[in-house]
Amino acid sequence: MVSSVSHVLRGQFDPWTLSLAGSFTFVWLSLYSRRPSFLAFATLGFVPLLLIPDYSVTECLEGTVVGNVLSQVPATYGAAALFLLVTGASCLLMRKPKRKDDDYIVDESCFADFKLVGKVNREYTLDEIPTLVQEMQRSYASGITRPVSKRKEQLRQLRKFFVENEERIIAAVHEDLKRPRFETIYYDVALPIAEIDDALHKLDQWMEPEPVGPHILSFPSTQWTQPEPYGVALVIGTWNFPFQLELVPALGAIAAGNTVIIKPCNTSKACARLLADVLPKYMDPRVVQVVGANFKGDRECTAKLLEEKTDIIFFTGSPTVGRVIMQGAAQHLTPCVLELGGKNPVYVDKSADIDLAAKRCVWARNFNCGQQCIAPDFVLCHKDVIEQFKERCRHYCQVMYENNEDDPNIGRVVGDKQMDRLVGLLNSHGGQVVAGGQFDRKKRYIAATVIHVSRTSTLMQDETFGPILAVTEAESVEDAIAEINSRPKPLALYIFAQDEAVQRRVVENTSSGGVTVNSCLFHVGHPGLPFGGIGNSGMGAYHGENSHETIVCLCLLLRF
Repeated sequence: MVSSVSHVLRGQFDPWTLSLAGSFTFVWLSLYSRRPSFLAFATLGFVPLLLIPDYSVTECLEGTVVGNVLSQVPATYGAAALFLLVTGASCLLMRKPKRKDDDYIVDESCFADFKLVGKVNREYTLDEIPTLVQEMQRSYASGITRPVSKRKEQLRQLRKFFVENEERIIAAVHEDLKRPRFETIYYDVALPIAEIDDALHKLDQWMEPEPVGPHILSFPSTQWTQPEPYGVALVIGTWNFPFQLELVPALGAIAAGNTVIIKPCNTSKACARLLADVLPKYMDPRVVQVVGANFKGDRECTAKLLEEKTDIIFFTGSPTVGRVIMQGAAQHLTPCVLELGGKNPVYVDKSADIDLAAKRCVWARNFNCGQQCIAPDFVLCHKDVIEQFKERCRHYCQVMYENNEDDPNIGRVVGDKQMDRLVGLLNSHGGQVVAGGQFDRKKRYIAATVIHVSRTSTLMQDETFGPILAVTEAESVEDAIAEINSRPKPLALYIFAQDEAVQRRVVENTSSGGVTVNSCLFHVGHPGLPFGGIGNSGMGAYHGENSHETIVCLCLLLRF
C-alpha cells in the first residue's frame, strides 16, 4: 500500500512541494482566521514525505551546497524540522500579551480628599452632582476598577444583593406595579442573576486580547485588539422593569471595568427607594453610586447629570426622551446606548396555528399589564383567518384573565397619567371591541382588551404601553410587509406562520431590533442574543457578551 502510494507521488508530484504547500496553507489559514488551533493541521502537509521513507532531501536539492551537506538526512527528519520551524514562526506571529492584575497600577491615595464618594451613604442634592461625577472620574483614573479580581468581586456583591433581597424586590415591584410574583421573580431577579453568572464565568475570556492577521505593509509585526473601559458609565433607568433594566446594564459596565452612576426612575418610587437605600450596602461606593431617588421627578436630576461629562450613557425609555438624552450627550461627545421602544407588529399568516398565535399574543400583550417595550402592539392578521383569530383571542382573554379586577395575578397601570392616556385610547379608537374594554380609574385597572380597528385608528399611531391589543387585517403577506415598512423600525417583530417561505419573506424584507417566530418575547431572555433597537427604537445592544462589547472600546496595538 505504502509503496504504491509512494510510486504515484514520485511519478506525479514533488513531495517537498506538496509538504510545503499543505503546511503553509494551514499556517496562513490559522493567521487570517485568528484560530491558532489550525496549526495542528499543518502536520497534514507532511504526509507525502512520511509515506516515502526512502526519499532523501538530496533528491529535492541535488547538486546544491545544501543538498551535499544534507545528503544523508532522511526526508522524515527534514519534514519534522521544517514543521517545527514553520510552527514556531507562526506562533511568534500569533503571540499576544497575557493580561494580569499585577500589570495594573492602582493609586488609592486620591480617595483621601474625596468629599462625597466613599463617605457615609446619603442622598445627594442637585448642587452636589457635579462633585459626585468628578470624584467618580477620579476614582476610575485611580485604576481601582481595572483588575479583573475587583470586577468579579463587585459582580459577586451584586449577585448577593439579588439573592438576599429577593422578597424586598418582589414587594417593591408589587407596590409600584401590582405585578404578579412569578413575573417579578423571572424578569427582575432570575434574569439579572443569570447575566451575572454568565459574566463571572466568561469575564477572563472576554478580556483576552484578540489577535489580528498579518499584513504585507507591517510584516513581520504582531497585532491585536484588546477591550478597554470607557471610564464613568451613566445608567439612566426606567420604571417598568426597574431592577433588570437598571442593573443589567450596570453589571455590564462593571464587568467592562467602568465606574457606574445609576439614576433610577422615580415613577416606580418603591423600587427607586430600595435601590438607593440597599444597593450601596453591597457595592464599593468608589465603583457604584445611586443618585436621584430622593427627587420628586426625574427631569431635574437627569438634566444635571447630562451637564457633567461622563464617558458612556446607557438609557432605557421612550424615543422622545431618548432624543433629549442624545442632545445632552452631544455637549461632551459622549457615546450612547439607547434602548427605546415603538409599535411592535405581529403578522399572523393564513398558514399559522391560529390557536397558538392568539394565546401567545394575548399573554405577551398582558405581561406586566402590557407595560414593556417588546410587547406585541398590533396584529396584522391575514384576512382569511382574522375572524378565527379574533374568536380565539376572546376565548383566551376570558380563560387567562377572566377580566377580574380583584385578581392579584393581574398587574396595574403604573400611574394616573398613564391611566388617563390609556382610557383616552379606549374612548377614541373607533373600532370593534372583541374582548375586554372595562376599566377602573381608581384601581388603575384595565381588563385584557382586544379591539378590531382600522389602520387609521388612534390605537395604530403611537406605542400603546398597556393591556390593549389592536387587530387589523392584511390582504396578503406583501400587504403586511408594506404596512410594517411604512412605520418607524420597531424594537421587536413577531411572525406566526408554519410556511417557512413566508417566515423568510417577512424577515428578509423588514427591519427590526429582533424577531421571534411563532411566539413572542422569548428572544429577549436569551443571554447569548444581542438585545437592542434600530432607528427610532434605539441603538447599541446588550445582554451577555454583547453588554461587554457595547460598554468597552477596542484598543488597537501593533508590535514589531
